[in-house]
Amino acid sequence: MMRYRAIALLAVTAVVAFVVWPWFIGHRVADATAVSVPTAAPGDRDDVRRDSLIAFWEGAVRENHTSDMLSPRELASQYLQRYREKGDIGDVLRAQHMAQRSLAIEPRNIGAIAEMASVMLTLHRFRAALHYVNEDIPYDPTGPQFLSQKASLLMELGEYRQADATLDRVRSHDRNSVAVETIRSRYDELTGHVAQARALLADATANFDVDAGGAAAQPRAWYRFRAGELAFEAGDNAGAIADEHEALALFPTYNLALKDLAKFELANHHYAEALDAAVKGAQVTPFPETLGYEADAQAALGDSKSASATRDLIITIERIGNAYRVNDRLLAIYYADHHLRANDALAIARREAAVRGDEIYAQDTLAWAAAMAGHWDEARRAAAQATRFDTEDPVIQFHAGMIALHWGERGEARRRLARALALNPNFHPTYADQARNALATL
Repeated sequence: MMRYRAIALLAVTAVVAFVVWPWFIGHRVADATAVSVPTAAPGDRDDVRRDSLIAFWEGAVRENHTSDMLSPRELASQYLQRYREKGDIGDVLRAQHMAQRSLAIEPRNIGAIAEMASVMLTLHRFRAALHYVNEDIPYDPTGPQFLSQKASLLMELGEYRQADATLDRVRSHDRNSVAVETIRSRYDELTGHVAQARALLADATANFDVDAGGAAAQPRAWYRFRAGELAFEAGDNAGAIADEHEALALFPTYNLALKDLAKFELANHHYAEALDAAVKGAQVTPFPETLGYEADAQAALGDSKSASATRDLIITIERIGNAYRVNDRLLAIYYADHHLRANDALAIARREAAVRGDEIYAQDTLAWAAAMAGHWDEARRAAAQATRFDTEDPVIQFHAGMIALHWGERGEARRRLARALALNPNFHPTYADQARNALATL
């Protein structure tokens, strides 16, 4: 029964791992409200009080002071934080309504503008999010928060040169900003420098832990979750698993950490551990990816009946839980990986690429979905875009290698497949062996 309640939460975003930046803005305006509500001590599980905090601000909004822009703005922030913790898309829509209400009272309201940017980002309306961030920049033209957010959004749209220039602009004023280090780490990861990305993220994490004070448990856990992602890309599976456990020690129901823990355990062929993490994660937020790991672990453990039922839930998510299309990438890659609904996977991947342009993972998803649907010309074009920075993600390298192999490009196939295995010899429960077998023929 818990599973079906969880389905209603509508698992929502492939890149929520990279949207810690709204925390920074929320704390730029928090001083005005600090005397009104209890604040969390460092290390405190503030998420357990989220509903009471929301009830407090809902009560303040109900008083309906026509000049009160603060209460709806703060309520929007709380709704968004609960979304990050529980994954209910309804909280994003409620946040949008409250931020709009705050802006109606005071249009030049940087906090509410920032909340609207966060809402648009969460709904994958990246151009709209960029519009709101650009509205905020004049209020702090050299500050790290808004410019870092802009760089983040530019990367979501595949505009990496502009993102790099924006980060350089802010670094000239505040090189050691947590926001700058965090976003620069992502840029370095995407552009083929994972070791550098890990070092930057480690610095950002240490600085965040010092600066965060009463930050929510989820943003603190987010840094450990991201460390795990980067460790896995670098082939440090044991370190990646340890990072996700550290994230879960801070925030035990963190859906992103549980999702990646399932992924890493599955890659190591630790099926019972993968199943445990996936079940827990899907009960919080049923990401298609998490459910896919659950089904794969069930199948590997011989429970084909449960695996089939879990796969059916993924299709249910597409039908009733993806109204805002924020699950598109996850659905497309799941279908392509499992040789299911090839034409649907390709249509979804094309739709995602139309939104994100030349963003690396959108192009990689399109490449793989096109390949699995037999559209090999389209697959080759998209793979070229996905690998243009030689991103050190073994899955991207594997996809490109297999597409090159189809075209008889033996040298390129050998290079890409060898690179995938060099990055992480155990990057996937089946693709790693498939890469080794293919290399043996080249």
